Amino acid sequence: MDNVLKKRIMRRIYAIYILRKIFSNIAFKIYIGAALLYGVKVFVNIAAVADNMPKWSNVAGLYNFMSYSIINTELAVQFIVFGLAALIVWTMRDAIKSIFAREIRGSMRKVR
Repeated sequence: MDNVLKKRIMRRIYAIYILRKIFSNIAFKIYIGAALLYGVKVFVNIAAVADNMPKWSNVAGLYNFMSYSIINTELAVQFIVFGLAALIVWTMRDAIKSIFAREIRGSMRKVR
């Protein structure tokens, strides 16, 4: 009886652990990033964009090309580009917040 109860409890603990990993903040960002990259694959012809793009050394030309290509594209692609930019900002914000929190915790330990 005790072994059966232990197995049931451990199954629940494993299920909670797996669900927390699946629905974690990092996993959520990965799912959003994968969906947005799939949207790029569906809506954007990457080969045509690369053929029309100026050289990397021409910074002004790259800026003009990117701004005109984003403004003069379909609404779905604009949403995808905005979503990717927002995801990058969100990830960077969390990374910076994590770094500063770690530094603050480390400095508080030194004071004690």
